[in-house]
Amino acid sequence: MRLGYIGLGIVAVALAVSAAACSSKAPAPLPTATSPLPPSQASQATPTPAATKVALKLLKTQPEMGLGGTKFTITGEGLPPNRTADVLWATYDGSFDTKVMAETIEFVAQRFEDKRVPLGKATTDGQGQLKVDFAAPEDFGSVHGIYVVIDGQDVARGGFQIDRSITVTPKEGPVGTPITISVTGMGKPPVEHLFSVRYDNQYTGTISGLTTRGAATAVIRAAGAPGIHTIELSGGGNHGAGYLNNQQSPYARLFPKDGAFRFTFKVTEDRGAPAATMEWPEAGRVAQLENDAPRTTAGQSSPRQGVSVSLSSSRAPILSPVTVTATGLRPGTDVQMDFVTAKGNRVTTSGWELVNTSLGIAKTDANGSLRADIKVPDGLGGWHMVALSQDGAQVAALPFYVEQSLVAVTPKRVKAGEQITIQVKGIGWTELDNTVAVTYDNAYMGYACGFNSNGDITLQITAVGSPGTHLIDIYPTTFQGKATGRWPFQMPQLNALEDHPSLGLGYNLPIFRLAVEVVP
Repeated sequence: MRLGYIGLGIVAVALAVSAAACSSKAPAPLPTATSPLPPSQASQATPTPAATKVALKLLKTQPEMGLGGTKFTITGEGLPPNRTADVLWATYDGSFDTKVMAETIEFVAQRFEDKRVPLGKATTDGQGQLKVDFAAPEDFGSVHGIYVVIDGQDVARGGFQIDRSITVTPKEGPVGTPITISVTGMGKPPVEHLFSVRYDNQYTGTISGLTTRGAATAVIRAAGAPGIHTIELSGGGNHGAGYLNNQQSPYARLFPKDGAFRFTFKVTEDRGAPAATMEWPEAGRVAQLENDAPRTTAGQSSPRQGVSVSLSSSRAPILSPVTVTATGLRPGTDVQMDFVTAKGNRVTTSGWELVNTSLGIAKTDANGSLRADIKVPDGLGGWHMVALSQDGAQVAALPFYVEQSLVAVTPKRVKAGEQITIQVKGIGWTELDNTVAVTYDNAYMGYACGFNSNGDITLQITAVGSPGTHLIDIYPTTFQGKATGRWPFQMPQLNALEDHPSLGLGYNLPIFRLAVEVVP
């Protein structure tokens, strides 16, 4: 389904943008810069030139709007004749502003940085006319400025609007079928950067496109009795919860006349509860940090000169075996091995602190080398340090990431009204990873925290619904932050595997897909 914001026409040299006949809204000004391009093109970005005093000529685009990839023609006249020009696309990069400290990570804000990227070259003819064809970049939704630059000087300006599109596939299948919601052309806050999703009128979660250039892919699962079920996308509102009457909002132009984008899915049958699974971010989504990059529990001390330390694995769930190897230590001497972690909570006056948990004592050989097996402590998830000390002084430390893991779902067959126990380990303590958000048959229940319980979340959920399969999904979320009113705190982030604030800091947070059978 193609979903245009509003038809826009550029009607004057001053580049006023007016609404087309498909909307009665007031004209929207053409932005000086908007969305970003794929990394391969973004790397060629050129700085935005200083403001020019020369009156810019008008560029026309045909068509004036479309999805990313749409071919369009740029025309202009009154330009310097017989000159080669650079054609630039105004856009922006979206990112999460976070404050990383040894004790925690704070979510500060969402950031947008304007820039221009090259579309290509064009040549004016002897009469100063220009005509050139391009394909619109896959980009954030909005009007993007297009500039013709000769000798570093802006000489003409126009614009092209990137539309939004939403697809939901497949259209039918048994209970538990993955339903993929794909969105392109999302924009900036306060409304355009989020969609809220409802399943059978129940709020499920949010979809965002901040670091993905306005594109998002989220998966929910088909739930409910055989028959037709509804999936609706509407504005995310200020806090991510569904805004139900978008058609009466200041952003009505972004939505259908009835306020939401609506789709249906046909549940064909119930084949029984699918096995529990965990879904992880794709390779490349999680930032690979250098050992000395800022992270929680990282100290300021450098390894003692000549000391080298390595771990057989830098990421694993609790209780996993890891081998520590070191050289350059003092020969024939005990080495204290510690796991640097946090203890406490963020809601009482006592707060929390960093503590050392002993991993045991090993002894170096005659060459000052060490090889010792340790076990990841049953505790908080996220970034920690494995520290080595001799004679009471730290000599080296390496970062280690504790991944989340599923312990059990019991019982898996239950009567309505009885309790289901779900236990998850490896929950962290920062604003980005100390909580998870839970849905039951795609209906948001609430969130759970694992900081005070040392990384353990044990959920007691009451089985409800008619006999058959019922789905429980546990999503990454964000507990809190200074960017209040513009981000869905404590709500399920349905596409967290591609756009969660923690990904750029090396966090690898999963989605848990669980199911139980309610029996008569």
